Amino acid sequence: MGFMDKLGGLFGGKKAAPETVKGPSTVLREHGIDPSDLKFSFNQDGSVTVAGRAADQAECDRICEVVGEMAQVKSVNNEIVVGAPEPAPVVEEAPVEAAAEAPVAEEVKPSEAAGEDNTYTVEAGDTLWAIAEKVYGSGGKYMKIFEANTSILDSPDKIFPGQKLVIPEIEK
Repeated sequence: MGFMDKLGGLFGGKKAAPETVKGPSTVLREHGIDPSDLKFSFNQDGSVTVAGRAADQAECDRICEVVGEMAQVKSVNNEIVVGAPEPAPVVEEAPVEAAAEAPVAEEVKPSEAAGEDNTYTVEAGDTLWAIAEKVYGSGGKYMKIFEANTSILDSPDKIFPGQKLVIPEIEK
């Protein structure tokens, strides 16, 4: 309760009803926009960062316009990606009968190619940890493989079948 509220009470004035503030998701729904693919970050300067996906540029612009018109928002930082999400990579798995007959992958030895780095072609279900276990005998050395392949890998958690990875020799 503020000082003016107390004065109003002394002189028979009515207390003002507390202001109800709606969040951006609610406001967008009221404008017929589905906010389920969006995330909002509120910044100390009064701006709101909107991230996520929009079907097209018109929807993106409308989202920023509606959020920007909210009383408590001073500006909108647009980090919305326009367009459909990229399709997930398709990993084809062999039928169960064929899987039993498939040859077992040979273990790659770094020492086999003296002076040259070996390569390994990623297969469905592989992880850098599993590849490091095959090659080095320890999955914990997976970062050596990742570091040698940063030109084609963005993250050690994202490898795809068919990628050729350089397998560096490591000092023992």
